Amino acid sequence: MKLHELREFIKLVNQSSIEELEWEKGKTRIVIKKSAPVEVVAVHAPVQVGEMEHGYQEAAATAESVDVVAEVPKEVTQQVMSPGVGLFYAEVTVGQTVQVGEKVGRCTADALQLSAEITTPVSGIITEILVVDGQFVDYGRALLVVKTQ
Repeated sequence: MKLHELREFIKLVNQSSIEELEWEKGKTRIVIKKSAPVEVVAVHAPVQVGEMEHGYQEAAATAESVDVVAEVPKEVTQQVMSPGVGLFYAEVTVGQTVQVGEKVGRCTADALQLSAEITTPVSGIITEILVVDGQFVDYGRALLVVKTQ
């Protein structure tokens, strides 16, 4: 018996009022039974209003007592994108500091004998290299992540 035939038997039982289907052919025997429907009972827990009001009052008092919230400076990162199609080769390492316009890699298409230099649009520290050396990249693919300074 094939899987799609078995699925058809199951579908037949599910879509009909048949509770049980038994089928036998040669050495193959299939019995499909519907299970009894499961009864779901919802139980509502009593809510004590006094506790809820106390909790709200406590939260409000805590919120009022907070005067100063220190702002953490947001770390700004920028991705260096591929300027073309080809094999990517990085010329920097993670943790290396780079300046605006500095060469960080190259993208080569050997079949066309083309090579494009990839430069960083921002100054900062290389935090991540997203593509493995020698990996094929498309135009606009993120290659590196630079944390700006």
